[in-house]
Amino acid sequence: MSFKQNVEENLQHFAKSIGLGELGLNEHDACGLCFDDTLIVNMEYLEDDEALVFVASVKPMEAHDNSKTALYENMLALNLQHHSMQGAFLALNHDKSESLLIRSGSASMDYGSFESTLEKFVNTLEWVITEIDNAKGSGSATGSASSKPQTPAPGGPGDVGMMV
Repeated sequence: MSFKQNVEENLQHFAKSIGLGELGLNEHDACGLCFDDTLIVNMEYLEDDEALVFVASVKPMEAHDNSKTALYENMLALNLQHHSMQGAFLALNHDKSESLLIRSGSASMDYGSFESTLEKFVNTLEWVITEIDNAKGSGSATGSASSKPQTPAPGGPGDVGMMV
């Protein structure tokens, strides 16, 4: 069974369990569900990544005219570029004094996987720092989902690998 077929079966099983008719991916390999008439969850199957991505709006943000808001907007825009982020994501530490890049991996990974993961993480860290610095220098955040990275993403053209 293909990964997409597995996703389709899971959606059908879920629909049946809650009393819906048919539920499946549309022509864009996406599906949306609304819970309690307020929570909208969109799902998208990514064939190249063999992944099912869940996306939901948490809360609309009001723009404030200060440097932290611009930084947060830029960081969130970078998080939208999940392929470029190589499985990592941006977050704030508990006291909101430092932004963090985080990626989780299995502790049981072999050395080859460890090395590859570490290299991708370092390349992503460099790329994120460059993107944030470029946005700071231009005086604006790349706050829209359609914005293009200003520098090549990790693993792309010009990526020469990890240098320690």
